[in-house]
Amino acid sequence: MMGYRIFDSPFFKKGGVRMFIDKARIFVKAGNGGNGAVSFRREKYVPAGGPDGGDGGRGANIIMVADTGLRTLMDFKYKKKYSAQHGEDGSKKKRAGKNGEDLILSVPEGTVIRDEKTGLIIADLKKAGDKAVVARGGYGGKGNQHFANAVRQAPAFAKSGTDGQERWITLELKMIADVGLLGFPNVGKSTLMNNMVGEKIAIMSDKPQTTRNTIQAVYTDDQAQIVFLDTPGIHKPKNKLGQMMVKSAEESFKNVDCILFVVDDSDKIGKGDSMIIENLRKAKVPVFLVINKVDKIANKEEIFDLIKMYDQEGLFKEIIPVSALKGSNVDSLIKAIKQTLDLGPKYFPDYMVTDQPERVLVAELIREKVLQYTNDEVPHGIAIEIEKMKARKDKDIVDVSAVIYCERNSHKGIIIGKNGRKLKGIGKSAREEIEFLLDTRVNLQLWVKVKENYLRNV
Repeated sequence: MMGYRIFDSPFFKKGGVRMFIDKARIFVKAGNGGNGAVSFRREKYVPAGGPDGGDGGRGANIIMVADTGLRTLMDFKYKKKYSAQHGEDGSKKKRAGKNGEDLILSVPEGTVIRDEKTGLIIADLKKAGDKAVVARGGYGGKGNQHFANAVRQAPAFAKSGTDGQERWITLELKMIADVGLLGFPNVGKSTLMNNMVGEKIAIMSDKPQTTRNTIQAVYTDDQAQIVFLDTPGIHKPKNKLGQMMVKSAEESFKNVDCILFVVDDSDKIGKGDSMIIENLRKAKVPVFLVINKVDKIANKEEIFDLIKMYDQEGLFKEIIPVSALKGSNVDSLIKAIKQTLDLGPKYFPDYMVTDQPERVLVAELIREKVLQYTNDEVPHGIAIEIEKMKARKDKDIVDVSAVIYCERNSHKGIIIGKNGRKLKGIGKSAREEIEFLLDTRVNLQLWVKVKENYLRNV
């Protein structure tokens, strides 16, 4: 079972690996076969030599190979299209064209490859070295030397090479996940996770339901590495987006080695909390209760009352009060997690704190600033689309163009503000945090567009 990973231990403890799904969609085009040649011998004292056109070379295949050194499909989220070499055409003197050199694409162990059109599994690359041809190269055409006979001694034609296979495929990776964070909106799950990994990777806002994606974060210190999943807050869904968020949250505790159920400083267990607690009784992994926002409690005796109240549920392995905002007692929480999880190798480099592509993080930073600047005037369900994100070749600067989508013209006006002042403030605050994230200067351009009822179809 994956979990608490001591770096000098190359082995897993006996047990199954807990996983969640990472996906990518790519287009693959194998090489075309080379054309056969039309050629005739021209020899001294031989006025009419026979045909000697060579065959075309085979088009290159695209092959995927499982590599133990890879852990995510992140590379395939940046580059979507892959083409292999064409075979060379044949030439005179029966010379065959060169075959195209196969394109080898490395993927993590556990990658399942599907044909997008049919949904059929092409391959399941379970262990290092497993390989599969995902797009087969075309055959080379025959040269005219093959078409000579007693009747047709000088054929002036040859065969063309066949086209290489092309198709869209999907990659699904069952990824490692150690700790899942569950809780109702606005209890501070994202703040807690950001504090534990030491960097801001999840959106924080006073508005509920702001986390839309299941975010994987990686904590690393001198002894251990722990992978966290921050899930969307559980709530009563009002649209397809809400349904997706709730389902993602509910599924998370099925795919981890330990669960952190995060609550705030409320002095009673609400109906929603009770619902989660009853669902968590089905979990086959340890469950920790994290009481957040204890910095708001002036009388420390009240903290002990909260611990006693939740302890009566008889569910939690340990109850730990913290202040995610202040960082109070977070070290104790991490220590408790370490003591629960099993041994295993280190998978991610020290610098890696999240599996989220930079585009996703940039979009989330912009969305956070919109929510902060508009307060309660605009629903939380705005969307950000990154249209352009490209570094300039000759300068240390990244150009970012993004569209803020909202549902109504009135919302658009609120986001832009009088004389564009509010949008300017959003842009300035977002740019500063994006520059910190990317460690470079950023030229940020923002537009606001109305897209009615998009939440119903997300």
